[in-house]
Amino acid sequence: MTDRVDAADGEDDESIDVGREASESESTRGSSAAAAVAKIIDTSGPYKDMVRRLQAGPAFQVGKWSQDQDLFGGKKLAAEAMKGMFPSGLASYAAGLRSMDLLAGRERLKYLKATARLSESVIGPGTTSAWRTSLQLESVISQMIKGPAFKITTPTWPAAEEWRRNLGVTARRQVYVTDWLAQIDSGRGLLSEISSRPLSLYRDYVVGLGESPTRLEISSSLYTGQGVNGLLGADALSSEAVREDSELELEVADRVETDLLTPQEAGRLGALDELRQALEPIDAKVVEMLEGGWHVVQQAPPAAAEMAANCVVEALDRALRAAAPDKVVEQWLPTSGRPEKEWRSSSGRLTRAIRIRYIMRGHKSETKLALSLVDNVIVLQEQTSTRAQALKHASVGDLAKARCLLMAAENILSMLFTLQRS
Repeated sequence: MTDRVDAADGEDDESIDVGREASESESTRGSSAAAAVAKIIDTSGPYKDMVRRLQAGPAFQVGKWSQDQDLFGGKKLAAEAMKGMFPSGLASYAAGLRSMDLLAGRERLKYLKATARLSESVIGPGTTSAWRTSLQLESVISQMIKGPAFKITTPTWPAAEEWRRNLGVTARRQVYVTDWLAQIDSGRGLLSEISSRPLSLYRDYVVGLGESPTRLEISSSLYTGQGVNGLLGADALSSEAVREDSELELEVADRVETDLLTPQEAGRLGALDELRQALEPIDAKVVEMLEGGWHVVQQAPPAAAEMAANCVVEALDRALRAAAPDKVVEQWLPTSGRPEKEWRSSSGRLTRAIRIRYIMRGHKSETKLALSLVDNVIVLQEQTSTRAQALKHASVGDLAKARCLLMAAENILSMLFTLQRS
């Protein structure tokens, strides 16, 4: 099978064109989606009133303008304004969506796309938007895994059925956890843009693949989906509401364990063996760092969460430095097309982002996914370390969060190093 090669990586990054999901024109698809939503909204008076109330209010108008302009961090300010203006609005909005979900019928995919975009526009990144995005994503993946890409003869791709099953399960797990979080959130901010934005980017990537993705794109979809699952779990366990409520922490940790960690950890040893083989000639210690992190969370000494999270970052950094050494990247940079401001950090070292771009050069969309995952794993690792330094012993939530980060790191590294991109 021939894998797609994107345009030169030197091009400026742009939003992935979600319009590739079908052959019909943008205007036709937009009007069809709007018509489907309008039809369903008309059957739900309370929801229709809620949407009108939101859109008629000054917070929505200011928020819409701010999002268009993105001035002074307008997107984040708009989302906060919405939550403050309608303290019970999120619960009512979600309840209205749940009632309408039962009525979508054959228009379900268009309806889910429209409600996901509506949530992102009206509310901004967070729990509700992640829930709607995961529903849309699951519907798209459900169609994709029934398509021609997975009807390959066994000798050509013996693992096709396994990949099909794993991709479907990964999408369903995203729905399970975001749906549950949306039910208990009530404006508490259990998910943030740390996980909801990578989830949206992942959705856009999968939507753009159509019904006949290449083996590379299927593999990238699975590893990214599992990496995003790690971010979702770690993000929820990092929320202020969870950190300040021990009972809620136990409840969320148990749900993350059931919906995300246990299902994905079941098959991780085989994947780790494949990753070990890929990294052996690059830096054999990378997998040892990951295994060390898992060992620490299992033993659970006082600083377990911090040590495991540090293993995550060390494993990522070692792999990136080994696969994209300074001398080689320095020779590539003048022809990379990337602006010089991206090349080095404030300390003068080559950035993680530029090393990732070198490793995945020629595959622009997959590069954006990898960058998003790495950036947010680093943010969550820093939060974990800061919290751990203030505690004598890691909590159940801290240990579950560390495991989520390890899971995310393994999938990032698998995406970077085990896929055949030529």
